[in-house]
Amino acid sequence: MDFMKSKLTILPQESIRHELGVDKIWRRFEACFGPADTMVSYEPIVRTFYQKLFEGLADDGINWVEIRSGGSSGQLVHTGQEDIDPNLDVWWDVMIEEIEKFQATDKGKNFWGMKIALERKQRFPELFSGYNLVAQEDLGCLLSDLAPELIWFQEQTEYLNLTIPFFFHAGETLGDGNSTDYNLVDAILFNSRRIGHGFSLYKHPTLIDEVIEKAVMVEVCPISNEVLRLATDILHHPLPVMIAYGVPTAISNDDPAILGQDIAGLSYDFYQTIQGFDNIGLAGLGALAHNSLRWSNFEDQSDADWLRDIDLAARGDGIKAQRIQYWNQQWEEFCRWIVAEYGDKYPPAEVAQVAN
Repeated sequence: MDFMKSKLTILPQESIRHELGVDKIWRRFEACFGPADTMVSYEPIVRTFYQKLFEGLADDGINWVEIRSGGSSGQLVHTGQEDIDPNLDVWWDVMIEEIEKFQATDKGKNFWGMKIALERKQRFPELFSGYNLVAQEDLGCLLSDLAPELIWFQEQTEYLNLTIPFFFHAGETLGDGNSTDYNLVDAILFNSRRIGHGFSLYKHPTLIDEVIEKAVMVEVCPISNEVLRLATDILHHPLPVMIAYGVPTAISNDDPAILGQDIAGLSYDFYQTIQGFDNIGLAGLGALAHNSLRWSNFEDQSDADWLRDIDLAARGDGIKAQRIQYWNQQWEEFCRWIVAEYGDKYPPAEVAQVAN
């Protein structure tokens, strides 16, 4: 078991060796995906994997998830078989079955579902949310290099009457003005509705203004940024800078199993955030969680409808508003529980008086 874990995860002793540098830890990180994909391609394991995933998310209070993934390259070996099913769509059929099976359980009754950002939108419109490109940005193709293909992609979605927005990774780099850093510019120009990581955004005031004006949310991944050497610890993360400037942000995780977190949910990333930054507090955590719903892609929408529902939030009349209203009720109950459970143990926070 220890040997298997060493092949599938970044071990704790590896995650803290910052002297190895970004490229070294990324090579270790990417080496985990091959063995994992091989294991999660056998149908019994796939089905168990998804049930465990959904249970873990539900246990962590998560009702909706948008996974930046393509499955195990779409390859599935059926129970008792040895050969890969040539029908690559069968993977997604299994996924839908497992989602519906989990939603039929008591634990999954409030699990709204999931979407995966990739390519089979026509065949599985209920699964596919948008399009993204992943890998180590510093060593990969730039968005500008892929501009002809991305423009063609947009033209094809319009021709086929499909809605497939972009949700690009960008700015997952220590660079400042290098070619990788400019992925932020291109992500904004391509109207990416959300930006994954956006770690280097805080260095660029003009881009910050653009992100705020266009209502682009940054999905911040604190633990991933620590393990993959962008920040030595949570105290060196730029999240407080983004919040201070008014950048829409939410807390996300990034391959939590491979990074050794042992859970599928977000509790560890939220814990890091509240432990690291005194100014965020409970209200700040609530705002970050609320943002994750406001910028969730629950249904296909035009850019105008997308922005309208973000602005209206719970005051709207669509699926997003209904789910935000549900979350608001859950949040109110949670806050009341905190007051009842801990109100007598801690004194009220002192509020400084500001002279006129």
